[in-house]
Amino acid sequence: MRRIFNTRLNFICVVLTIFNLHHVWSSENIYGETLEQCSHSGMALTGYTRDGYCTDINGDTGSHHICIDLSSTTGGNFCSVTGQSDWCSSSLTCHDALFDEEEDEDNYCPVQDWCVCQWAFASYLQYAGGCDKIQDLVCEAINMQAALAYKSMAGITKYDNALRCIESRCGVSLSKTGTSALLAKAMNNKAGIVYASSLLIAASAVAFFTWNRTQQMQGKREHLVKSMTESYA
Repeated sequence: MRRIFNTRLNFICVVLTIFNLHHVWSSENIYGETLEQCSHSGMALTGYTRDGYCTDINGDTGSHHICIDLSSTTGGNFCSVTGQSDWCSSSLTCHDALFDEEEDEDNYCPVQDWCVCQWAFASYLQYAGGCDKIQDLVCEAINMQAALAYKSMAGITKYDNALRCIESRCGVSLSKTGTSALLAKAMNNKAGIVYASSLLIAASAVAFFTWNRTQQMQGKREHLVKSMTESYA
């Protein structure tokens, strides 16, 4: 019984570790550093969950990991090139509404630095005619998950070009780096490691408390059964 419990305990710890490492990886930018905000004060609030970041979120099938300056005049307009309605020129809830209690949520700011779908970005690059014909990238706010996704589809021209474009625009080497190395690079962020480690320690402490409590209860049950057996012997 104890062996089964310990096996389950180890399984829980492994699951928690994987979950925490995924959290660390999904919060890194393409430089392997802490992901920076995409939208800022004076701009519309971006992010799949409207938190200002191009974070990797479960359920975000579009994978909105690429931060683009949609106000830049260089290159083709993202919405026009990808055949979307012109939300790129619209105004939405201001970024400051999330951080400033005095900011009125009914105030609107122009869409500027925005988290776009990584798959749409690859199409944008293709239809625009090349990396030198697109709008500016906000490199520090591009999620590492985009690079990992493009790497996982190596050999498909569309995604190879997207990865090379990010390299060229952001001055980072990703194409010649294996996926496992990219993951290791992301883990080099000390803050992320400390965060993951602290959560693992906390989870282990809770698991140990649960195990210890179970052992105490088992001991009490055994003692009670023994007492009852002696009483009726």
